[in-house]
Amino acid sequence: MAKLRILVAEDNLVHASKMEMILDELGYDLIGIFDNEMEMLRMFNATLPDLVILDIDLKDTDDGVTIAGKMNSIRPTPIIFATSFVDKETISRALRTDPYAYLIKPIEKPSLQAAIELAVFKLGKKDQEASVGKFAGWSEDLVLNESFFIKSGSKLVKVTWADIRWIEVSQDRYCEIVSDKRSFQIRSSMNQLEEKLDPTVFVRIHRSHIVNIEKVDGVDDVDMVVEVGEKSLPLGGAYKNNLMNRLRLL
Repeated sequence: MAKLRILVAEDNLVHASKMEMILDELGYDLIGIFDNEMEMLRMFNATLPDLVILDIDLKDTDDGVTIAGKMNSIRPTPIIFATSFVDKETISRALRTDPYAYLIKPIEKPSLQAAIELAVFKLGKKDQEASVGKFAGWSEDLVLNESFFIKSGSKLVKVTWADIRWIEVSQDRYCEIVSDKRSFQIRSSMNQLEEKLDPTVFVRIHRSHIVNIEKVDGVDDVDMVVEVGEKSLPLGGAYKNNLMNRLRLL
């Protein structure tokens, strides 16, 4: 499990301090707060954050709308615009870029959390515009940038594929993701989840189990189990040949 990593552009010390405090309370990882385009883009390139909160009106630099375009040319990333101005021209200029979310300062904790959820959701659903239009709060979990983004309590958590040991059916329409540190429940059927996963990383071994191929320690083709650490997972006959072929390629 990893914290959502967030980069912030803000040149007002009061707003920057409040942003830092709120993000800490929400349990997210603040990479840094920058007040100019050069440092912001340098850190964006170096860290590839999960999300960016961008002041539209940074002083002595290109505006946030232009900076957002530069970032997305490097790597599509959910960006939340923030501004102290509510005039029609500023809002219209920002909305023309189809932002993932938009906040009016001073920013409060509930509105920031809602904006973070909306921004991540919209990036995950960018090819399904109809679904985005129905967003009314986090109601389904996403596979995005080789990670799962899952609602845990009041915040989003990021579970990278490399940390996942296996995935199993927990109940109808739900799967359990077992990582190196803990387990999470995700709102998806096994078949839907398999379609979204990279087949070079994950392999189906049973109608109720998918395993990270790098985590496989052994296969018992007599007892029909796959060993992952101290855990023995069931191996279905229909999935055996595919698994063995995959292991031979490693």
